[in-house]
Amino acid sequence: MAIEPAVAKVKTLAALEAERAELEQEAYDEKNKLLNQSQFQELLDLQTDEEPDFVEEIVEMYITDAKDMLKELDGIFSETTPPVAPDSEEPSDDKTPAPAPKPDYNLARAVLHKLKGSSSTFGADGVQQKCEELREHCINEVLDKCREGEGSLAQLQENVDNLSEFLAKYTAKTKEIHEMKTGDAAGKAEDK
Repeated sequence: MAIEPAVAKVKTLAALEAERAELEQEAYDEKNKLLNQSQFQELLDLQTDEEPDFVEEIVEMYITDAKDMLKELDGIFSETTPPVAPDSEEPSDDKTPAPAPKPDYNLARAVLHKLKGSSSTFGADGVQQKCEELREHCINEVLDKCREGEGSLAQLQENVDNLSEFLAKYTAKTKEIHEMKTGDAAGKAEDK
């Protein structure tokens, strides 16, 4: 009867590892374009038992930086400007909006370059691709395409959100597996 709990834990560990493998396949699928398998695997290989939270910390830093850069891009492409009275430099109470100032496309390209670089290092192929598409719209200075549609900031945001959601699930599953393994190791040490 003492063997049954150990078998149940092994089954659970195997099930967790299978769930993690299924998540990986979803991320590496060409249709989803979330992660580059070899790049992400290199990151995973850097995690050790001495630093079990390494990947989680790297993921957190990447996602935080990516979201900060998206906020910066949103500000660059924002349409909000205070209404200006005719023949005046001062904002007015009139509801006639002033023409939106031209975005700083050079700044947008610089931010996209930074995001593309960190995404490349991380293995976030989908984000990297959307950065390149948005950069093309910036080069052509097509504000509407920068904001909405194919290769837009909206699509880039959606891609980062999808990646963030995936990585949250993945790191939680990895942590669960690590805790089960270290719990098993601690239990075996106590049995001796």
